[in-house]
Amino acid sequence: MRLCFNAAAIRAVSFDVTGTLLFHKESIAKTYADAAVWARLDDPPTAEELKPAFKRAYKSACLERPCFGYDAGGEKAWWAYAVRQALENAGRTVDDETFARYFRRVYQFYGSREGYEPLPDALPALDALRDRGLALGVTSNTPARTTDSVLPMLGLHDHFCFFASSSDLGVEKPDAGIFEAALERARFWCGADLAPHEVLHVGDSFECDYLGARAFGFQALHLDRSGNELVVKYNDWVLPGEFDEDEAKRCTITDLGAIVAYVDAGASW
Repeated sequence: MRLCFNAAAIRAVSFDVTGTLLFHKESIAKTYADAAVWARLDDPPTAEELKPAFKRAYKSACLERPCFGYDAGGEKAWWAYAVRQALENAGRTVDDETFARYFRRVYQFYGSREGYEPLPDALPALDALRDRGLALGVTSNTPARTTDSVLPMLGLHDHFCFFASSSDLGVEKPDAGIFEAALERARFWCGADLAPHEVLHVGDSFECDYLGARAFGFQALHLDRSGNELVVKYNDWVLPGEFDEDEAKRCTITDLGAIVAYVDAGASW
């Protein structure tokens, strides 16, 4: 029986992005509320109103239009749909001109350094793993703008050599298709003989990252940031399938530095 974790076999490490490597510098609800004031909406909704309104809008947009607009006009149109839904969920209806002004402000914010910040353990872990000769990559359900613009803006992109984003591929975690794409892209850097069990995937979603990667054949570690006040999860509608609880506990970490420690120790179980 194959070990569920074998550090000595790892040749490549794949990471989730939001909640794993970076976080929103301020709450999404506050950003949306501040934008409403800036755009001079009549009766601008408060952050308290927008918090549940956005969560409902994000869930419905993800379920109705998966992969951030892969088949529905692209990711900017996807976000426009989600943001308008958030406003309507908060009881506000605006004309197209007003909404365009408001949406641009929101969209620009998340294209700026004010929108995101690396989590404190991200850069030290990425530096250490790269120094140990491992190929690093991204396998993420986030929009392509996150990998193409946000990671470079934060100085994280140079750590990675392969990328698999749901909005580029039209398939998202936990589906095997996105992990298959990550494996093929990692093989360019590691060689065609790279086997699935030689790739470690790390992410903060137990269902999407840990169970999805394990089902495909990757090694996986679940990054449990539930005690970290910087991280807010929004995809809590994804439910886990069957899993080995003891194995899952052993494969749960709370800090990215644990990966480095496991690699250095040649840990296995």
